[in-house]
Amino acid sequence: MNPSQYLRLTPAVLRSSPCLSTSRSASFLLFPTNSPRQHARPQQQQQQQQQQQPKRHFGIKSPGQDPLELLKQSSEKRGFCDEQGIRKPNVHWTFGISTSGPTLEAPPALRTIDFQRITPAGIDFIRKRGRGASNLTAANKASSMLCSFGKYRTGEKVEQWVAEGHCEQLNVLGDDVIEGMDLFKIIPSRSIVELVASRLVKEEGGKALEDDHSSMDAGSHYMEVVQKTRNRLESGELTKDELDKSMMLVRFVPYRMERYIGGPDQVMWERWEWQRATGECPEGTALWKEPKRLLPY
Repeated sequence: MNPSQYLRLTPAVLRSSPCLSTSRSASFLLFPTNSPRQHARPQQQQQQQQQQQPKRHFGIKSPGQDPLELLKQSSEKRGFCDEQGIRKPNVHWTFGISTSGPTLEAPPALRTIDFQRITPAGIDFIRKRGRGASNLTAANKASSMLCSFGKYRTGEKVEQWVAEGHCEQLNVLGDDVIEGMDLFKIIPSRSIVELVASRLVKEEGGKALEDDHSSMDAGSHYMEVVQKTRNRLESGELTKDELDKSMMLVRFVPYRMERYIGGPDQVMWERWEWQRATGECPEGTALWKEPKRLLPY
């Protein structure tokens, strides 16, 4: 059958034929015409699809010399801290920290911790005094941390930080001023109240203060102790000694940090590594070596 015979076929015959598609695009393939609009249609559709697809980019610029400063700047942009790296009130700003157990057979200890402050020296946070805090700040005990911000979706990015280092105990809270700042005024009052109240309840029940998994036998009594402790804190009656018995201020000091940034709009994950300079760092010199671009995996 020649093409002229195809043209004489009626629509009813075309619809009933099991070998021919009745779609409009298929009819253009069967019966080509000289219409420029019809010839240009597939090309226009392809161009429209390309325009709708998000453009992906590949970043190679060095992010900066100091990873802690970059972490602080990113947190400030997200509304977690102020320009000094101090936690803002009523924000959910956390990271995970892990350290090896007290023995080779014990599992690693992993905790979710609230950021309190980011400084050029490290990340400050508080811990309840106990077995976990003692293990965390033990001499030569290696620790690692992880935090993640953002969402993995079109138009946005995920930013993830991992770091290796160690934790060290800072001065006790209260009257002492650390690096020109009274951290007692920075830590949320609810955290102070609950840490002190937990210690008081343990002492009343004759439980070991080192126990990190004490059951709450009488919830109503604990709430009563919390309220009394809150009143004492607001009136300034809590002493420095009581605070020191209940909590400790800890600093995570990193010696290696990595940052991952990526999203659906990027060709690949952007991964950078920083390592602390070894030896003494005279004033005016960088604490960190030049950052190094790493493979994504």
